[in-house]
Amino acid sequence: MDIQNIRQQIPVCQRMTYVNTGMSGPSPTPVVDAIKKRLDHELFEGAASPDVRAEGLEIRDQAKQAVAKLLNASPEEICLTKNTTDGLNHVMNGITWQDGDEIVTCSLEHGSVLVPSHFQGLRHGVNVKVLTLEPDEPRDSILEKIQAALTERTRLVFLSHVEYSSGLRMPVKEIRQMIQNRGGRDVMLLLDGAQTAGHIALDMKDLDCEFYSIPGQKWLLGPEGVGALYIREDMISQVQPHHVAGRATVSNHDPYRIEPITGSMDKFLMTSTSAALQAGMLEAINFVQGVGVDEIESRVLDLASSLKQGLAEVRGVTVISPLDRESSSGLVSFSVDGLEPTEAVSRLWERDRIVCRQVAFPACVRVSLHFFNTEEEVNQIVDSVGNLT
Repeated sequence: MDIQNIRQQIPVCQRMTYVNTGMSGPSPTPVVDAIKKRLDHELFEGAASPDVRAEGLEIRDQAKQAVAKLLNASPEEICLTKNTTDGLNHVMNGITWQDGDEIVTCSLEHGSVLVPSHFQGLRHGVNVKVLTLEPDEPRDSILEKIQAALTERTRLVFLSHVEYSSGLRMPVKEIRQMIQNRGGRDVMLLLDGAQTAGHIALDMKDLDCEFYSIPGQKWLLGPEGVGALYIREDMISQVQPHHVAGRATVSNHDPYRIEPITGSMDKFLMTSTSAALQAGMLEAINFVQGVGVDEIESRVLDLASSLKQGLAEVRGVTVISPLDRESSSGLVSFSVDGLEPTEAVSRLWERDRIVCRQVAFPACVRVSLHFFNTEEEVNQIVDSVGNLT
């Protein structure tokens, strides 16, 4: 992996220490060039001219195929979305809920998981069980708590694959095995992949979850405004679109009746999308896969381990993220005694041009280390945090 060559293609790296990919990754030049190229093409040739429109549809299909390859899924199981939350809402609002159904989630979750869950309680009488987990909760303990929460009314386990708050990697394969064949039916598993795609290797056939939603703008280093949703083939017909347009029906041109589509991901498509953003996502996936996701994951875990070790030696600093490699990711969260996270984040930027973020619960500073970050930057962060204490 030629880190210097990679960093030359990411201009932000020459201007600051960018460790906030978990919020929004810095796009490489080829990604932005792909977006500009498509916009210029539309500018001069007309967005709705026959050739340009056909090329836009081809870009969408290529982007779907790239996502499918990234996730080891079929293109027919993929729908392009606006972001992770958009995909999660497709599923949460598309499942037919009954009064008394149960959703199991946890206290470390992002609002994009917790809020859609609680809204099913408001709308349909669903019981939401929020399990209290520590930021570095051991894997066995996670499984025990989920097992204890399951009942015959549990319909869905809804979790982030990697928790945004601490970088805790959930034991999703073991959770999948635990919730299969309960009372003659499987409990469904919906995973928020906001902190995974482009960061850790993903395989939908291996995970065997029903639903998985990802963004384009975080670890994939693509643009804002585009993401993707995976629904396992046998589950597509069980999720009804909550926003509908012409692609949700069989085109029979009869204004007095419609025939809904049930078995195709096309039913979630709206009338228009941005081919430019989809071109950017396609190029971003190609960029990441050109480096190699397995290699990226290994490097990210090495960098995160070095940062945790360094921070653990700083007086007044507490590392909140898991320390064991199996439960870790590129997200490293920590607290500084006597200093609010927002103030720590502000000082790191103002003093040393380090870009990170604060997390409200648990209250901490979060650093996101990706493959383009360096060992020197890890050392800089440790030194800078030491100067805060």
